[in-house]
Amino acid sequence: MTKEQTSSNGEKSPNTKQEAPGFTWEDKKFIAAMIVVAIGFSIRVGEFPGCVLASLRQMLSAFVYGFGIVFLFIGMTKKTFKYNPTKVKIVRWAVALAAIFAFSELLHEAFLVFTGQIPPPK
Repeated sequence: MTKEQTSSNGEKSPNTKQEAPGFTWEDKKFIAAMIVVAIGFSIRVGEFPGCVLASLRQMLSAFVYGFGIVFLFIGMTKKTFKYNPTKVKIVRWAVALAAIFAFSELLHEAFLVFTGQIPPPK
């Protein structure tokens, strides 16, 4: 016999399998790896005060981009596709997007230096 829950509009639905609310060891390893990747691709070279600020600005923009895009996609698709992502999934998606963003920014800056559009750092 299965437990049934009553929703706010009175419909009965079978009890679905609930995911664990906390971060598992696999989640923590994935998040740590993506943070290391994002930080690694965000490090900039140059004169001391400028390179540190550029690196911090790049890291901040990568993580803001990651969380912003995740919340934008969730906001646009949650009602249509009827899903409810957990906090763990949101954090995993956001740090993965931050790592992708940091890598693509590094490639873009390398292309600009290679083509001579910006001077190489000294």
